[in-house]
Amino acid sequence: MTPRNALSAAAVAGILAASLVAGATAAEATPVGNCPDAVVVPGNADSLTVSAPAGQVIAGYCVKAAGLRGTQGEPEYVTLAAPVTSIVLRHTDGGNLTHYSLVLKAATVPTPDPEPTPDPEPTPDPEPTPDPEPTPDPEPTPDPEPESTPNPPAIKNGSFDWDWTYETPQCDGLVVAYPSNIPSGQSNDVNIRLETDQGQVTLNYHLDQGTWSGTTAFVYSQHRLWPAGVTEYTVTWTQVGGSNYHWQGAVECALGEVSPETGTRNGYAVVRTPSTPGTDTGAEDGSEAPDVVEGYRTGRTTVSKGQRVGSDIVVVRGLDDCDVELQKQTKRGWKSIRTVTAKDGNAIVTYPKQRKKGTYSYRLTAGDYVSDVLTVKVR
Repeated sequence: MTPRNALSAAAVAGILAASLVAGATAAEATPVGNCPDAVVVPGNADSLTVSAPAGQVIAGYCVKAAGLRGTQGEPEYVTLAAPVTSIVLRHTDGGNLTHYSLVLKAATVPTPDPEPTPDPEPTPDPEPTPDPEPTPDPEPTPDPEPESTPNPPAIKNGSFDWDWTYETPQCDGLVVAYPSNIPSGQSNDVNIRLETDQGQVTLNYHLDQGTWSGTTAFVYSQHRLWPAGVTEYTVTWTQVGGSNYHWQGAVECALGEVSPETGTRNGYAVVRTPSTPGTDTGAEDGSEAPDVVEGYRTGRTTVSKGQRVGSDIVVVRGLDDCDVELQKQTKRGWKSIRTVTAKDGNAIVTYPKQRKKGTYSYRLTAGDYVSDVLTVKVR
């Protein structure tokens, strides 16, 4: 992959704080459905980055979105294969997030190696027996482990459907909604293959005892084989035990700078500037020219009829106060449907309400820049 400059943590944090999580504090937490102590997500975002407080990790989460599967949006509980300090929240069926809550646990402190046993000292004369210490109060009972949301069964011709599918992998991890009727012992392995700037790596998630179930998230950076220092990578193949379906494709990703608060680096989709053969795409100093627009999603996403794709917050480079055009593909070619003016290098791209079922394609243009395509499936 061609190297690129990742967004700084400060720039990403500023954009998200201004447009996605403004006002979402603990004081606003309200119970919603089966999501306890839910925090309201303002705006039309279909993803949200959250971090655990100092000394704690995220073991699971609950998310609620608007109007999924023809309903008002069902709360969805997700168990993480391994606890994380920071994660991007999404609903497996897409759609705008409305509420979320986290299941937090104390961070595990590594146990130091035992000190070598010294030679025994001579036994001293016994000391007088002291008065017994008062019995301390019992430790509070820890919160139970999170249980993920039961999912609908996979049925084909009256039997279990071995060809059931799961969502396209994202840049931070793969979320799998296991069918509730999956046969016993069939879902204890997940394999994810990535091409990184340090070589190919296949991440295997295996349970020696028990099986994955419900809705489970597999975060790449938490795997023991994740190479240190990776900055760019492409997800190319996934295999989930219990299904004959294998996802194959190319989800290009990059990592942001290390967060000083959490120590983690969240992944985001790479948007590259197409070049015309025979033209000079380099900067004046001979280095590769930066992308004109960063942060615009590509690939595929799914929403329900009557819903919108969540807004994209993009960074425009080298085109101060330039108009960015959102285009939709029609039978006669690409048609501009919305104009957004970038201010201070930032622009918020909103999508029209999806009123009919089908598959639609969108892209961004800015001057000579043309983005890759976002494909939206409406069901």
